[in-house]
Amino acid sequence: MQIPPLFQSYLIGLLVSVTGLMVSSCGGSSVDNNRMAEAPLDEEIRYEAVRLTASRPTRELNLPGELESYYETDLYPRVSSYVKALHADIGDRVSQGQVLAELEAPELTANLTEAFSKVKAAEAVYGASKGTYQRVLRTSKTLGAISPVDLDAARTRAISDSLAVVAANAHYSSVQQLVSYLKITAPFTGVITDRRLSPGAFVGPGGQNGVPILKIKQLDRLRLRIAVPEAYLGDIRRGNPVRFTVRSFPNQTFTGRISRVANSVRPETRSELVEIDFQNKGGKLKPGMFASARLPVSASGEGSLYVPKSAVVSTMDRTFVIKVVNGKAVRTTVQKGDDAAGQTQVFGEVKPGEIILKTASEELTDGTSVNIQVVNG
Repeated sequence: MQIPPLFQSYLIGLLVSVTGLMVSSCGGSSVDNNRMAEAPLDEEIRYEAVRLTASRPTRELNLPGELESYYETDLYPRVSSYVKALHADIGDRVSQGQVLAELEAPELTANLTEAFSKVKAAEAVYGASKGTYQRVLRTSKTLGAISPVDLDAARTRAISDSLAVVAANAHYSSVQQLVSYLKITAPFTGVITDRRLSPGAFVGPGGQNGVPILKIKQLDRLRLRIAVPEAYLGDIRRGNPVRFTVRSFPNQTFTGRISRVANSVRPETRSELVEIDFQNKGGKLKPGMFASARLPVSASGEGSLYVPKSAVVSTMDRTFVIKVVNGKAVRTTVQKGDDAAGQTQVFGEVKPGEIILKTASEELTDGTSVNIQVVNG
């Protein structure tokens, strides 16, 4: 079969075009290879390394605690009486010295009136005896008018009556003090959290003396009480900040300071009571809330070596870190201790001041040249 001349010319042109493309492609590839060969090599990989130092990394000890009001007290009557009126109820905010309840005791009012009358009577008797003594004293200046015995008797009577006035005033003051107990006032600024009695109730000895009329708590300042285990008592310092959270506000952290330490370890729990003061501005937190306190403490082993956890490699046969000595990797066997704050305590042929890789790898063998960059651990 013969191919037409026109179609032969078309095939010859197509063959020439394909051949040219292949030649140009091969030439370009060789040029690119030459360029890659002439290009400079990338910089060497730099490994992050840390310098060993003896330290005690801090960590936080989570301890449960309970919030308490800084001051709280039950208000009891001091005298036998009846509840006349209550001027505060549950939830009321009261100020120091504010009258919270009034009591009534008619016998005390009568005693006060009687005591006042005795004061006035004593003062009248003393006034008369004092005047008599002054007249006798003036008359005694006339020779032979008054005997010395009469002068001494008048003086003694005046002194005795003056002491009677003092006694009457003392009795009146004591009764007056008892009458003042008929008004129950707030001992400090706070909130009434409980009311047990109502007007008309008999209180005091022989009555409902075992039940407080009101309970008051201070809310603008709270105490957080926690029990710190004996092993961490060396880290407790007055004034140290302590952060804590409560369930009512899970996404909020509060901060107080250690104010009081019991200085006594409880034998049953082997712990010491610690109180943290907290300024409860706005009364957001309430007494009785459970809190989770985060107490900063130091890890055990003062002066030990701690390295990043990534610097320690554990295999089937040993645990090691990679030291860098004269630019060479040296696997060094170690033993692990405590873990704290992303660091691991290590023991072995390592000393402060030596440099190890921050992230160790089994790929690096002894004697491998490494280019390092020292960073903070």
